[in-house]
Amino acid sequence: MTKITGMQLRMARSALKWRVDDLSKASGVGWARIQNMERSNETIENEQVKMVIDTLTNKGISFEEEENFLPYVKIKK
Repeated sequence: MTKITGMQLRMARSALKWRVDDLSKASGVGWARIQNMERSNETIENEQVKMVIDTLTNKGISFEEEENFLPYVKIKK
């Protein structure tokens, strides 16, 4: 299962210019749950996170992690 941070989730949503509502509708995950995920400063991992990641990945977002860097996102052109 894929892990992300709340910061990565916020960055991904922002890169797509999506509101929490937009991500909720596209992923099928409740908006309140998405807000809770985004508030997390820890790495998060569960089935709802997977649904959100799959939705964002299908829109061109990739979640990256490198040594000596905070986790970040990339968006395809």
